[in-house]
Formats: sequence, structure tokens, C-alpha cells
Amino acid sequence: MSSFAVALRMARIAVATLALLLAGASARAGNEPPVGAATTQESPGQEPGQARPRLALVLSGGGARGAAHVGVLKVLEELHVKPDMIVGTSMGAIVGGLYAAGYSAAEIYQLFEEVHWKQLFVDRIDRLDRSYRRKQDDAIYLIPLRLRFKGWKPYLPPAILGGQRLELLLRSLSVAATSTDDFDRLSIPFRAVAADLENAQAVVIGKGSLSTALRASMSIAGMFPPVEIDGRLLVDGGAAANLPVGIAQSLGADTVIAVDITTPLGSLEELGSVFQIFGQWTGYITEGNRLADLERLRSQDVLIHPELGDISFMAFERVQEAIKIGEEAARAAIDKLQRFALDDASWAAFLAAHHLRPEEETIVSAVRIKNSSWVDDDIIAAHVEVPVGVPYDAVRVNDEVMRLGGLDYSGTIGADLVPTDGGNELVLDVPTKLYGRNSLQFGASFTNDFQGDNDYTISVRHLLIAANRRGGEWENVAQLGVSSLLRTEFYQPFDPSMKWFASAGAGSRQDNWDVWIDGEVAAQYRVKRQEAHLDFGRVLGRWGELRAGGFYGHERGRVRVGLPIFSAYEEEDAGYRLSFSVDTLDAIAFPLTGTLVKARWFDSNESWGADLDRTRADLTMSHVFRAGRMTFYPTLQGCANFDAPATIGSACRLGGLLRLSGLGQDELLADNSVFGSLMGYFALKEFDLGALTQGMYVGLSLESGNAYFDDDQVTWDSLLFSGSVFVGARTVVGPVYIGFGLTEGGRERIYFLLGQRY
Repeated sequence: MSSFAVALRMARIAVATLALLLAGASARAGNEPPVGAATTQESPGQEPGQARPRLALVLSGGGARGAAHVGVLKVLEELHVKPDMIVGTSMGAIVGGLYAAGYSAAEIYQLFEEVHWKQLFVDRIDRLDRSYRRKQDDAIYLIPLRLRFKGWKPYLPPAILGGQRLELLLRSLSVAATSTDDFDRLSIPFRAVAADLENAQAVVIGKGSLSTALRASMSIAGMFPPVEIDGRLLVDGGAAANLPVGIAQSLGADTVIAVDITTPLGSLEELGSVFQIFGQWTGYITEGNRLADLERLRSQDVLIHPELGDISFMAFERVQEAIKIGEEAARAAIDKLQRFALDDASWAAFLAAHHLRPEEETIVSAVRIKNSSWVDDDIIAAHVEVPVGVPYDAVRVNDEVMRLGGLDYSGTIGADLVPTDGGNELVLDVPTKLYGRNSLQFGASFTNDFQGDNDYTISVRHLLIAANRRGGEWENVAQLGVSSLLRTEFYQPFDPSMKWFASAGAGSRQDNWDVWIDGEVAAQYRVKRQEAHLDFGRVLGRWGELRAGGFYGHERGRVRVGLPIFSAYEEEDAGYRLSFSVDTLDAIAFPLTGTLVKARWFDSNESWGADLDRTRADLTMSHVFRAGRMTFYPTLQGCANFDAPATIGSACRLGGLLRLSGLGQDELLADNSVFGSLMGYFALKEFDLGALTQGMYVGLSLESGNAYFDDDQVTWDSLLFSGSVFVGARTVVGPVYIGFGLTEGGRERIYFLLGQRY
């Protein structure tokens, strides 16, 4: 995206935000009820002839600070205080909506303990949940943000995130509590407050899907896409009524208990991080309407204002602390709250009706898929396995949906348990994406060992995903730099489960290979290779792949710099190849768990058109495990040319950072090689930012190996021992290493490495 486009988009967001703030404050300044409340003027929760004043519990928005609401609910339960209605905004709507639907304060407390709240702000599918094919999108580290297109124009999304995880969480929590679409029929009548994106007016939601209402109320503009309800595009209600006291009063509340956890505006010294700045921005949006609603409080009302201090809008790691502070603030107001207590009989009647649905009410009788994605219905159906005849299993359903989303063929997937005459139908709504099938990714790499050996490349990858309704894909890669590359491949699955496939491709690349003698570069060869292949294969779940196929290649090597120590060569290469791969890593750069295996066998045959009969094999095996706060990454590698001597292009290579770190890049070239290493690293800092997740690490490696010509013996004494220490980072442009390597014999190097190349 150009800097002009970024600036234009930021300007639009700023203008929309200002409009929401000004119009929202204007709408709340008078005594008229907000837009949306006019259709809901009934007094929810009030029984005919009821003498007790109508009590409304009003819960404000505030992100992670909203956990304080749970502490307040705990104290209200202890006092036997049952509100006649709950009105909530954003996180206040989530806590209040769940409580109104049947969750107890203790059950909501447990949710705050168990839910990984920050993961809701991570739209990217976990690598372990992606198909094996989609995992290979990361095989070479490109910038994770893709340039999408709609038609021939670049596509700018309506928000940073699609909200898939938030959708699934709220939907599963709602299913466990209720099946009603009338919020007056909940055990406590409830209203969620959102803001109309078109005119900045408050919209009070009292009917429909509870999870959709909650999602609309906390759909932070720019972060989550707007939620469409009844033709309106709705965003976070904090823009119109973050502490909706006036809305509660317009709905008939005689008395209000208002809990205000709005993020306060910070001083200049407190605005250091992106989250602090974001919290300040949300404060601008809410402060005007919040002050107007505070002025609406009357003498009979109670205001609870938990002193949450520096707990920020995004500080979900501190929810336990926020809950405790909320409880303390409510206990400080016990004298004012006790007058709202129910008698024992009324409280017992409330508890009898206030609970989650029994499991037998959530038995899934059928699964129906509404598919408008890029692929056929049978492909979607083949990738979802939800048992019927058993109670709704939120964990199972959510896992299946995330894995289905990992295919990358659809937009945000909905999963709803819909009552029918025959039971409950689980409806999976698999929509089309808002953009087209084409995307571009970019990448860059740079290495320098401060001894004259440096390397740079710039890469671009085009992917046409779902080129047909059967899941075909067309990939094109171009790379410029010291190593240049042009490659194209078409990949076509055959069956609905996409286990069997064919792959046809061709490419051309050029590389510089240094020839070293006694630790010095004596010559540099420019090796050019063109190749075509046709493979057939079998995908092994999400963890692996088998391939077999034929290939043809033409390779030519010429001296580029230095003495012609070896003669120039040119050869034809043709034959068959086999490969077996396993990939269960949770990340390519600095993984924390998983296994990586790559085994390849090449058999060149004169009968196929090769100049020589040659058999070549290579194997890499790695496994990541953790011990305390340390991560260990052992690796074993082997390479062998079995028949004819290797050319420069087919030689086994060792040397460079983490591959005998004191040696030059690919310094050792021979017919065979063996290598083993143990890398360990410790996370200094990690930033959970979805597709832009980053981290900084410090580590070391122990390494041993060597390269051998055909008549050399591999012995313990022949191995070279090496090691390195490094500081590394996982960044948006790829892994970064700054390290020092030492190999026996006094060979040492300082490295700087950024990114990876093809």
C-alpha cells in the first residue's frame, strides 16, 4: 500500500471518528431518547402492579478494564440484588449480556480466567490449525500482510481484523445460555448499546441473536468490521453512550446502579506504547457522552467507579486484578446497595430461573452448511466433522471452524445452533470473501558477515487461490538479487478432502557459488538452472505430504570471479524424485513446538535424457521442545551423492550461521555431508499482534559436521565443531539475527541476517 493510500485511509478513519464523537455527544446532550430506543419504550422487567422501583444495572465499556464488572456482580449476588434490567456497552454489554442470559458471577469469572482474550484480537489462523498446503505459505518468510485485490483494484479492508475468534467465542457462550431471540425473555431483560456508523446515534438492541448484539456493541471501529443489523452498520457503542444511564432511564428505569470503568485520558508521559495510545484514542471517543450521562444520575442512583489505575484498555493479562478492584469498589458501596436486596423467597425464585441451559437442550440433531465460499459444497463438507446426537460441544465446533477457516477459502464463518421442529440444527454459514482470489506478498533478505560476504534479495509472490471450484492454485514467484528466480506452479487437488493432488511447474534460477580453498574464496561460479516437474502426491492430514514425480533440468556453471579452478560445465538432468515432508511447527522463525522433516530422493537416468546416472538424497530432521522458559531446537542433516561425483550445482553444502557458524556461507562443497546442531533460545519479549506477532530472543547453538568427497571416511575425528551466540527477533520482514560464530581452527565470524530467500 502506498504512503498516499495509507495517509488517505488514516484521514478517513480520523474524520469518521470525529463525526462519531461530535454527533454522539450531540445526540446525548438533550433529554430525547437515542435513536433505536424509540422502538423499545416498554419497561423491560417490570411486572404489572409491581411496587418496587425499576432497577437498572448500567455497565460501561472499557475493554480489559470491564473485568471489574465481574467483581461488582459478585457483590450484588451476595447482597441478593437482582436488577430488573441490564444495559451495557462494549465489554459492559458482554459481561451484562452473559449475566442476563443465565451465567452466574462465578461462571463469568471462570470465563475471564480461561479465555485467551488477547487472542480475540488475533485474526490469523494458528499455524497448527492450517492445512499443510497453507502452512507452506510460510516456508519462506515473506511479510505476512498480503496485498489483496477486488477486481483489478487493490482492496482495503473495513477493519484490521475479521473477528473470527470473537464471533466463535460469543456464539458458543450464547448457545450455552439461551436459544431465545427476545432479550426480554432472558432471566434478566437486557439491552446492548451500539453506535450507528452512518449517523453516530446510539442503537439499543433488544432482539435477535444475542451473540450478534454483543459483537456489534464491542465492534471497535477500524479494528473489527461493522456488524449489520436491520440494514444498519453498527460499531462499538462507546462512541454514542459508553455509560448508557440515559438509555436505561428512557427504558423506564426508576433507579440506576452505574458501573463506570471508562478508560481515563492519560498524560503525555503515559503515552509510550501503541496500546497506551490506542487507549487514549478510545478515551477521546467516550469522554463527552460519558460526562453527559454522569450528569443524568439522580440522588436515588448509585455510581460505582472502580479505581483501576494504569490497567489499560488492552491489559487482558490483568483481568484478575481488575475483578478484585471491582469487588472492592462494590463493597465500599454496600450501604447504598443493600436497599435494593430482594427477600429470600424472591431471590430463591430468581436463582431457580437463572442458569445455563441443560445439555439435553443443546443436542445437535443435524448439521447444515450454507456455503457461498470459493469452493464446492462437498469440499467444505469434507473438512467439517461435527458429531450429531450429542450435546453441542463448543470446543469441538470452534476447532472445526478454525480449521475450516485455515483453508483460506471463505470470510468469517458463523456457527449457530438453531431450534427446529426436529431438535437443534447446527448451521455453519461459510460466506465468500470480501476480496478477490489474487494476492501479492513481498519479502526481502540481507546477510553480511563483515568479511566481504554479503547477500541480498527482493521477492514477490503471486497466489491465485481457488483458481477453480475444486481448490486449484496458481503460484508465481519472482526474486531479484544475488540469487535470482522465476518460478510458476499449478497445484490441483482431486478429491473433496483434497488429499490427492497433482502439481506441475517450471522455473529458472541463478546463484553465485563460492569455491573456497584454505579458508579463502578462490573463485566464484555463476550457476544457472532451468527445471520443470510434474508431481503426484498425497497430503497426510495437516502434518505432512508425500510426493512422487518426474523432472527435467538443464544446468550450466561458469567462472564469474577468480581463477578457473574447476572447468566450466553444462549438463542435462532428468529422472524421477520422491519426497516426504512433516511440518508441525507453530512458527517458522523461533518456533516453540513442533517437528520438521524433509526427506528427498533424486534419481537421474540417462534413459530419461540425463547426461549421467546419478542418485542423490538429502534428509533434514528437527524437533522443538521446551524446558522451563528455554526452547531447544535440535537438528540432524545428511546429504549424499551415491553414484557420480557432484557438480557445483548438485554438491552438498555446509557453512554459515547455524550451519558451522565460523565458516563462510556454503564454504564446504563436496559429494556428501553430515551435520548436527542443538540451538537453544530464550524469549526476552514477545508481542502478540496477530499476523504481525513479533518477539525478541537470545540464544546459542552447538554444531558439528563436515563435507566429504566420495572416497573420504566419515569419522568422529573428521568432524568440525562449531558454535554461535546470537540475539534474534521475529519481525514483520522476517527473522533477524545478530550473532557471533566460532569454528575450530580459529575461524570466526560476526553475522547480521535479515529475512530469508528462496
